Amino acid sequence: MQQPLILLMMTRRNSSESISDSMKDIKQYSEARNKAIAHIGIAISSSGKIRDFLSEKGYDKDVIEEVIEQLIEDKYVDDRRYGLKILRSRSGSKAEGRVKLQARLEAAGVAYDVISELLSKPEYRDENTILDVINARYPSDSFSSDPAVAKKELQKAIRYLESRGYPAALSLASFRKIVDDVE
Repeated sequence: MQQPLILLMMTRRNSSESISDSMKDIKQYSEARNKAIAHIGIAISSSGKIRDFLSEKGYDKDVIEEVIEQLIEDKYVDDRRYGLKILRSRSGSKAEGRVKLQARLEAAGVAYDVISELLSKPEYRDENTILDVINARYPSDSFSSDPAVAKKELQKAIRYLESRGYPAALSLASFRKIVDDVE
């Protein structure tokens, strides 16, 4: 495989651009790559974050894509690892519903195909993660024995779970399942 700089230079020469234009492109590529690496630091990043960062710095779209491709090859950018890092941080009592996780991953610049792959795993299904949240946040003795008070507490709990991205119907069904398991 040829280095991106050589490819960039060859394509520019073939399109009858002058050598000085090719050199400017190479300089821009090198500068953009160095800025991206400095921005990433010792952590890992997503392709979308680096794309946004370099776009804000005013780099050409072709140069940005070439830089990202090289950073992926050099393992500075890895959407899958970055997405898994986010998903691991949103587990247990911090778990969120699939829709909210998807929005979080999209905002973090993770590629859509990677998001689909990650969220298709059974451990990220709402039915599995909601029980972690309920068990961590609402121990079995957390609801009042007074039915009127317990109803308000349950409504509040369901609103909380909705704010975490879980559907209300799933929240209610999960609480019913827990109550049925206790009885």
